[in-house]
Amino acid sequence: MDEPSNTSTQQVRTPNLEPFFNVGIPDPVKFIDVVVREAITLGASDIFFEPEKDELRVRVRIDGVLHELGHIGLEAYGQISSRIKVLASLDPTEKRKIQEGQISIDHEGASVNLRVEIVQTVNGELIVIRIHEKKTIIMQLAQLGFSKQAYDAFMKILKQKSGLVLVCGPTGCGKTTTLYSTIVKLNENRVFNVMTIEDPVEFLLEGANQMQVQKDISFTFAQGLKTILRLSPDIVLVGEIRDKETAEIAVESGLTGQLVLSTLHAEDAVGALFRILDLEIETYLLNSSLAGIVAQRLVRRICPSCKVSYAVSAEEAELFKKIVGRPPKALVKGQGCGECGFLGFKGRMGIFEVLQITPKVRGMLRDRANETELRDNLTKEGYTTLLKDGLEKAEAGFTTVSEVLRNSLRLA
Repeated sequence: MDEPSNTSTQQVRTPNLEPFFNVGIPDPVKFIDVVVREAITLGASDIFFEPEKDELRVRVRIDGVLHELGHIGLEAYGQISSRIKVLASLDPTEKRKIQEGQISIDHEGASVNLRVEIVQTVNGELIVIRIHEKKTIIMQLAQLGFSKQAYDAFMKILKQKSGLVLVCGPTGCGKTTTLYSTIVKLNENRVFNVMTIEDPVEFLLEGANQMQVQKDISFTFAQGLKTILRLSPDIVLVGEIRDKETAEIAVESGLTGQLVLSTLHAEDAVGALFRILDLEIETYLLNSSLAGIVAQRLVRRICPSCKVSYAVSAEEAELFKKIVGRPPKALVKGQGCGECGFLGFKGRMGIFEVLQITPKVRGMLRDRANETELRDNLTKEGYTTLLKDGLEKAEAGFTTVSEVLRNSLRLA
């Protein structure tokens, strides 16, 4: 599957950063400002300040892949660490405990929230800054990468106005963006009481009443959800279902007239369904409450400026025959150019699997069908899995087969 290799950390340097990595001890105020702003310009989601034995390594994650900005001497790290802590309203003198904070900045007219996490390692303090920009965390639902079939199915689920809707996938797959964008669409006329319980609140949503989990006072997802239900909500967002208690309250809430949105860590939509059952939720309650499940991953988009066709390999043709039912008409890749930093990719999009809880699915659950039986039955009816959706997007020229395989775990 011929495309640019990404097996090792690649280096990204810009003219604005060069002066700081060419001096022994850069000015900490200017250094942090330039690194953060260059990371935002590059479209990074995270900045890593990683102390090593003899130096500090600075890396950024762009479109899900780590890239190195450069190294500086460890003697400068104390000042850099203190500067970040001051900006995040943290204790500059604390070097043993885990610290978490936030920084809000304006960048080229856009509001950007920076979430700071600091933890002690054997080499010193590891600092990770997560970048949340409004234009990337809140988008139009139709722009996230849903195929027409998946989008229509999701809209059909949301039109039910009540019930439980789950979005599942691993950390960093875009679940929060999907949920926030869903809430913005549902409440675009500001006619609903939208309430959330999150850990942490990723971004302030206009027209929503947001609460944050506070572990020090035992204000958990379950406790927050109980509180929300006493405040006459129309739409409820629960950041994550982690345990039986939260799952029970979320399922029961979907029966009482609210639309409840939440996330779950599961490989795909069918797996999420059985994950909820594994939390000892009664089948009859789940059947009555669950409206649908969305599974998703993020794949890198091929750079449009250096996109070229290539000969389909035998392995790719065989994979398409197995999953799509036919070989691909054509496949493309990015050669690498100045527009994409010679990576061959620029930006990301979602691949999706949407499971509607139809009468047939409910019947199979009532009859105690296992995961394999349900999955096989759906496949016979043309159900679009994550892998199938990804391969169709590769054939359409949006991404590559290797990107899809890297992000879609189930090959059948």
